[in-house]
Amino acid sequence: MGGMSWLRRAFKIIAVVLAGFLGVSAVPGGIALLAGIDAPPVEQLKGSVFADYTIPGLSLLLIVGGSAVLATVLLIRKSRFAVLASIGAGLGVMVFEFVEVLVIGSPAGPARILQVLYFGVGVALVAVSVGLLLVDVLSSPSGMRPD
Repeated sequence: MGGMSWLRRAFKIIAVVLAGFLGVSAVPGGIALLAGIDAPPVEQLKGSVFADYTIPGLSLLLIVGGSAVLATVLLIRKSRFAVLASIGAGLGVMVFEFVEVLVIGSPAGPARILQVLYFGVGVALVAVSVGLLLVDVLSSPSGMRPD
């Protein structure tokens, strides 16, 4: 591995931090949305496929939060599926935010800031995970590392 070990370590630490942040914020966010705690007015869903925040809350909790927690655990445990899981978690939050903007828009203020922040976390997580994958491919004669 040689000269790329520091780069791999940096990518992995960044991926753990991003996925961990996503997991510890999306899980309680999904629970809060399901419980109606600090949720946007249901009127914002008028004209969309959602009658209430049940599906968005479950999506935030299970898809975004669950995939991020899974990715964090797999990265820490050095699973061979860690990079795939972290790419999935990044794409998951990006899709969630994209659908959110389509459904409720992007109102000025904290909501827009959070939409941009979390979409950015998704982009960064995918980019770092792809970087991790490339380092592994470039530094291994067989093309992949076992961890």
